[in-house]
Amino acid sequence: MDRNTKDFVFSFALAALGAYFAIEGFSIYKRVAGPPFKIEKLSLSPGFLPFVLGILLVFFSVLLFISTMKGEKDFGTAFVERWKVVGKWFADASRNKEYYFTIGAVVIMFIYSYLLLSVLPFWAASLVFLVGIFLYLKAGVWWKSIIVAVAAVVLTVVIFKYCFNAALP
Repeated sequence: MDRNTKDFVFSFALAALGAYFAIEGFSIYKRVAGPPFKIEKLSLSPGFLPFVLGILLVFFSVLLFISTMKGEKDFGTAFVERWKVVGKWFADASRNKEYYFTIGAVVIMFIYSYLLLSVLPFWAASLVFLVGIFLYLKAGVWWKSIIVAVAAVVLTVVIFKYCFNAALP
């Protein structure tokens, strides 16, 4: 896949991500606009920065999309041809074993970010995640993976919670 086609695909992916951030930023503003916070100005709410960054990401994604289509005589045909190239790339990638390995790692990260952190304390979720990802990546024998994961979590908690006095999720 050439660079122009990659930029074409990324313009859509980044626009979707930007829209997500803008919507989530606005929903944060809506939540803090009511009691008990009553922050009624968007510019003062904690959702302002994600909202603005989301809008900017959508804007620059549109500019990237326009630049990928610049110089095309027939916009519709070029648009369809690019999606055909992307479809062929996905079909080729689906036959690659490494593709599924990468998808598995992304699923583990999703489980950590959206499931484990919502039901377990930070240290426990991080420990389960690190041990799981080490075992999945076959980074070493299981008992060494556990030792490294415990050391990483303890260091993270000590440094961020006690040295930097930062709140952990």
